[in-house]
Amino acid sequence: MLSIIIVNYKSEKYLGKCVSSIKERILNVGYEIIIVNNDATDLEAQLPKDIKLINSGENTGFGAGCNLGAKSARGEIICFLNPDTEIVSNNFSGAICEFTKDNELAIIGSKLISEDGKTQEWIAGEEVTIWSTLMNNFGYKRDKKIWESTVPVKCAWVSGAAMFIRKDIFDKLGGFDEKFFMYFEDIDLCRRARQLSYKVLYFPEFVVKHFGGGSFTSKIKQKKYYHKAQFRYFLN
Repeated sequence: MLSIIIVNYKSEKYLGKCVSSIKERILNVGYEIIIVNNDATDLEAQLPKDIKLINSGENTGFGAGCNLGAKSARGEIICFLNPDTEIVSNNFSGAICEFTKDNELAIIGSKLISEDGKTQEWIAGEEVTIWSTLMNNFGYKRDKKIWESTVPVKCAWVSGAAMFIRKDIFDKLGGFDEKFFMYFEDIDLCRRARQLSYKVLYFPEFVVKHFGGGSFTSKIKQKKYYHKAQFRYFLN
């Protein structure tokens, strides 16, 4: 069974289409949809009755919201999905089958595309270090452009905007580190999985349209959260 967990915060305008795209595209897979509402907006009347809604009562952050949803998940595999996304592919089962091929595979990341169909950058990558970050900031991009791959490829991290993970391994890792309010919690989770000798896979055959920035109106505030999370990641 697949548990799809969506954390909502000020993304109500996307949420309905996100849920509809799941229901339209998921084939031959038993699943449940869990929505963790970090917003004050009442979502109950907007959602289908078969969706499990958890109201956190406050904006606890992305990682904490995901952890809250995971506590109620019944599936062997969890798919964390941003609310500002729409599923493009029909092959949920294709991603799930990858786990059956390799017992050491813990995490799978999806291909994310923008509204115009272009592949989004930095949705998967190699090990993030202070040195690699400095090099990238100065325009010396040492990372291979893993997101351009058309075949599954092992990597160091994948984006949490559309991420699959084994439930037992997620629990073993203690879930997302809730010290990350937003950003880098996905990279941190992948790093901790690899430290236990598990594998991370970028899987471009599963495609998700990602609108991006649904929960932010201020770019300045967004950058503040990003740099704070980046600093915390390097301290860990």
